[in-house]
Amino acid sequence: MEKEESLILADSLGAFPRNLYHTLVKLNPDINLICSPISIQTCAGMLRMGADDGSETAKQLDEGLNFTSSDVNLLADGFYNTLNYYQQSSVLQMANKIYIMQKYQTRMEFSDVLTQKFLSNIENIDFSNSKKAANTINAWVESQTNSLIKDVVQQNVLNADTRLVLVNAIRFKGEWTIKFDESTTQNEDFFLDDKNRTIVDMMHSTNNYFYADLTNFEAKALRMAYKDSELYMLIILPNQKNGLNSLEQKLRLTPLDSITSLLKETKVSLKVPKFKAEFETELTPVFKELGISIIFSSQAEFGKMLEQNEPLSVSNILHKAFIEVNEEGTEAAAATAMVMMVRSAPAPESMPEIFHANHPFYYTIYDENHGSLFVGNLLNPAVTTCGQCCEMH
Repeated sequence: MEKEESLILADSLGAFPRNLYHTLVKLNPDINLICSPISIQTCAGMLRMGADDGSETAKQLDEGLNFTSSDVNLLADGFYNTLNYYQQSSVLQMANKIYIMQKYQTRMEFSDVLTQKFLSNIENIDFSNSKKAANTINAWVESQTNSLIKDVVQQNVLNADTRLVLVNAIRFKGEWTIKFDESTTQNEDFFLDDKNRTIVDMMHSTNNYFYADLTNFEAKALRMAYKDSELYMLIILPNQKNGLNSLEQKLRLTPLDSITSLLKETKVSLKVPKFKAEFETELTPVFKELGISIIFSSQAEFGKMLEQNEPLSVSNILHKAFIEVNEEGTEAAAATAMVMMVRSAPAPESMPEIFHANHPFYYTIYDENHGSLFVGNLLNPAVTTCGQCCEMH
């Protein structure tokens, strides 16, 4: 049975990151993107546990999140297997939490599945004191992400009508199996497109890496491993300086393992820029693009959540992610918060292959068993960017 549960989530953890990433790129076309599909999906998975059985709400969530089963017990067990797997990890930590409006109670079945299967703590809080409530939630997220993710929830999204906030935080810090020698890092051009360039700190290494020439994608792929884990960074570099958009279109329809299965150990001359990226966004338009719209409306059916019989809907889904890549390795973190309101509220040894990542590329940090944990692109290493949410603050 455990195999079946794992497969249900594994299939989903393959398709959902592709659809999510494609939608985020479409809505945020000109900035460095970094997000954590597994953080977003875990938060939405907790939401799914509170949707009425057989409802249109449950159906839209199942389809939009790419679940291959509508059996909540199987889904919950699948999430448990994934979350429990990372409990043993020394390089990746995930944590879930639910905040409930004071004097409100979750239904026993809902609280049981969240605590036992999603390993989530439940805490009562007074959302009407929006500043204090936001500070409490943000302090918890900060504590779970080594202070990399701050202020994921702004006080203006909380008020007396808020009933629940579902939060997932994920933090990753991995050392490369093959570290870069800092003394070889030097200033080099990074080509933003055919005409424009910027100067970046470019890391160098010539070593054996898992590499593939993806002729059908007009791109190359290279995988770097992290110590003490089954986690990897995969970079897919288009052959053309302005080829990222075309590559991304093809990747949307391509399962990750169909690319990783082509990788072969090869001597490679590697160049990768040092970079940091931060991205922040409100995910309502993304969920609507993915076909999940009913959760934001008066038709939402979340009768399994609270003892109090109040009609609930989702008012905000907030996501913030950060990544830093340097000679030692990678540090990344993300957090997702879902705010629910009552409805009145809103190869052979030879010459090395060349893999010089000196123009925009796609990357993912993934686990062979659990798919993409972080997905992003690098358009300009000289800029640390964030998304549309920043404009709102």
